Amino acid sequence: MTVVTVTYGDRWDSGLSSTITSVLADERADVIVVSNGASVGVQERLRECADRAEGRLEVILFASNRGSAPAFSAALAAAYRRDTPVLILDDDNPLPAGALHGLQAVAAGLGAGDGERVAVACFRAVNPVHTRLRSGVSPRVAFAELRPGAFLSTDVFRRRVVARTSSITDVRTELGVFRVVDLPNAMWGGLYLPRPTAALCVLPPEDFVLYADDNAFSARLRAAGVDIWLCLDIEIRDTTDWRATAEPPRSRFRLPRILRTADADLWRVRYQYRNAAFLSAQQAGSSPAARVRLAVNVGVRLGLLFVAAVIARRLPVFLAILHASVDGLRGRLGHSYPLPGDGGRIGT
Repeated sequence: MTVVTVTYGDRWDSGLSSTITSVLADERADVIVVSNGASVGVQERLRECADRAEGRLEVILFASNRGSAPAFSAALAAAYRRDTPVLILDDDNPLPAGALHGLQAVAAGLGAGDGERVAVACFRAVNPVHTRLRSGVSPRVAFAELRPGAFLSTDVFRRRVVARTSSITDVRTELGVFRVVDLPNAMWGGLYLPRPTAALCVLPPEDFVLYADDNAFSARLRAAGVDIWLCLDIEIRDTTDWRATAEPPRSRFRLPRILRTADADLWRVRYQYRNAAFLSAQQAGSSPAARVRLAVNVGVRLGLLFVAAVIARRLPVFLAILHASVDGLRGRLGHSYPLPGDGGRIGT
């Protein structure tokens, strides 16, 4: 088993140390860490940890931050060369005891041992969609924004879809029964690729840089014939709950949290909206109806953001979102905006 993760900046104490320790605690697992423009201190600790691990920890060093897509691509390429199953983790995803054994059992129950192409994602409470799926909401409802013409979570043409029965399926394994549900899009953290799936050597599109690169990777897996399942009974708890820090304060007028972004963090919303717009355009394809729906949904979402930005006097944030969305709709990908730790470099 090969576990891969990516880190940047100075995240040793915020989760990376615990994640590496938890993986190495299972003697069946090795770990590959991509140091994606990480601090000098983190690099030194990774070297010390690699020396103690006696060959079970490989470090891939990027001198500057290239984004999550190129980093995970490098980690996965190195893992695929080992010809083992692969588990992808975020750097703040300590692995629960027995999780590897459970993932292998679930994959086998889904037919991976017979050559079936499957991937299994761990449940993560930080993702509200996972919680909805566990409550019995069907993927068709939970991922309604994936319909052609939608833009992020905005689809003014969406019809209310009512699931009459739960889509949760029981999988019988040597360890007991596990509950799974079909998962159109998987997060990076907690995604397990059994050997038949890893052998396909699917990589994420590096020109996404970051944000939605995991969605694009999921799309490539599905295009290669891989069924992705969410296992509701194997949970990874993040050391950092990004929802708690992102929730806007309660007030009569609730400013969209995207408009509360500090200038130093505008790179986040730029890549988020650019890549979302690109995926929406790809999803709409050449269908005239879908492209009209997309134009309306983009106009509605950006129009509402503009009004909120004027009221909140946050026009610079809105303009960054607008320009990034136009870039995505026009297919302009790549290293377009500076990342923390990249020295302000912009790729060509």
